[in-house]
Amino acid sequence: MNNSEVGYTDGDVMIIDNVRHLEEQYQRLPSQNLIILCCKGRMQLDVNGRTLRFGENEVLFSSPGAMLSGFMFSADFDCKILCLSNRIIQELLRLNIETWNSAVYVRRMNIVRLPDEEVTQFSLYYALICHKMTAPAERPYSRETMQAIIRALLFDLCVVLESQLTGQPDVRPSSGRTLFDRFLSMLAAESVKRRPVSYYAGHLAVTPKYLTMVCQHHSNKAASEWINQYVVEDVRHALKCTTMSIKEISDSLGFVNISHFGSYVRRHFGMSPSKIREEAS
Repeated sequence: MNNSEVGYTDGDVMIIDNVRHLEEQYQRLPSQNLIILCCKGRMQLDVNGRTLRFGENEVLFSSPGAMLSGFMFSADFDCKILCLSNRIIQELLRLNIETWNSAVYVRRMNIVRLPDEEVTQFSLYYALICHKMTAPAERPYSRETMQAIIRALLFDLCVVLESQLTGQPDVRPSSGRTLFDRFLSMLAAESVKRRPVSYYAGHLAVTPKYLTMVCQHHSNKAASEWINQYVVEDVRHALKCTTMSIKEISDSLGFVNISHFGSYVRRHFGMSPSKIREEAS
């Protein structure tokens, strides 16, 4: 990427200033959400076989697993690209994640036009993120300040997405998309999310196989992956942001016992629950 890529230590955030080499490097980004703001000129690309064109002051959203190809640019094209992992979006939006999921996964809103003031704001956030990325990694609270900036940016983008969602014409969605939307809404509302796919499928009156197929079709992720994504974030939030004991957290999130909870946390976080809590304090 002509040394234009700025790395970030935890792998959740990446900035790309030169889109010209994005197509050939895209295999490095399969698990990233791409947010591309066109600052000048026009761009065309194929997203899952669908040709999209966008221009100045428009933002392209691409979810993980999307097939991107056929990149074409006008001679004066200039953009800002922010790559975010599902994990950090889930963590930072948390209870407001439904807006993001509804827009990006259910409605598949790939392109959104930003008002002028939002373009200016996005550019300022982007510049600040770039600045923070170049700061020494050992600087106190560097990760926390970075996440605070990205969280603010995501909430401002959600305001735009919400306005687009409410402004869309009332088009009857397919039965599959409706089911996927209901599944995500149900999952977000459950206090104990760590349940088998059959639990959610039963409440939605479909088979687990069909629910998994619908999720795969609409998001490139199986139902079990969605469940796990939400459970991991509930675990992270409970350990870092509450005063509950580890046993209380284990019980409240539906784990059989504290030993099973500890094994789950080590598998997904690479450390024990007490270590996560210690690092957060």
